Amino acid sequence: MKKIILTLLAVSLAVTSVYAKKKTVDPYDEKKMHPTDRSGLEKFLGTNRYDVLDECSMYIKPLIGKIKAKRGNFIYRRGTDVAGYRIYYDTSAYTLELAQEPRAACVAAIDQYMEDFEAKRLNRKAKADKTKRAYGSAPAYQEFGIAIGMMNYKAKPNIYFGYAFMDGSPYFVIHVMKAKNLTLEGRSTDLPNLETIVQNYYFTRAQAQKLKEFICEENISGYHAAEAQVLDKLKDDAVTDDYVEADGVVPEKKSKKDKKAKKTDEEAAKEAEDYSERDDYTEIKKTDER
Repeated sequence: MKKIILTLLAVSLAVTSVYAKKKTVDPYDEKKMHPTDRSGLEKFLGTNRYDVLDECSMYIKPLIGKIKAKRGNFIYRRGTDVAGYRIYYDTSAYTLELAQEPRAACVAAIDQYMEDFEAKRLNRKAKADKTKRAYGSAPAYQEFGIAIGMMNYKAKPNIYFGYAFMDGSPYFVIHVMKAKNLTLEGRSTDLPNLETIVQNYYFTRAQAQKLKEFICEENISGYHAAEAQVLDKLKDDAVTDDYVEADGVVPEKKSKKDKKAKKTDEEAAKEAEDYSERDDYTEIKKTDER
């Protein structure tokens, strides 16, 4: 009995250890999100961080005013499992990016929303704070700034999936919580607004379906595979060709130092060959020694 208890305890500890290890893995690791193959100028300008792909659309609820349509772009980080969209929210530009597991959670939430819509299970009378969190949550990644060309800040907010009725119509919602500005965290700065703002992105069924089709694993893994093929081809094209002359002798490469030494020897030989005394040679006069 004692052995059984000890065995069960060991198994329990092992499972807990694996779960804890899984929980501590950051899906938005710095090296993953900002690869080192960008040039210094690209890093300075903040460009070439992701591929900007198809246009997308959704609705937002600004701080002042009614819900309104906004256009943005789907984006994909090359060589990663991260994809999402980029859009202006109020006076700032934001990305909302999801790694593989959060993308799967978003796809499942959209499917559940579609099912509830068709079955007429969406509760118009429920509080919006509750319905916006109806389909679960996931960790996300954001870059933001005052303009698309100046998105120098980053954050890792928690997001919720749900639905909300706006002007009588039900929308699928991605509810983004406030998050610390990780770029400025720990720095001594007088810059304000160290946090992101709360964001609510509203999607019609057609818009939600388009989002699902873009972020689904089949589509993103397809981008990844196509990119890998391009990189393999570039590597093949970059292989240096070996050149052998007709007689099969490969000419010996000479360093710049050898060439310089050879040139110097040739010049010295020529100077020695051309040397002759001048006809107007004048003997040095000797002075009387006293």
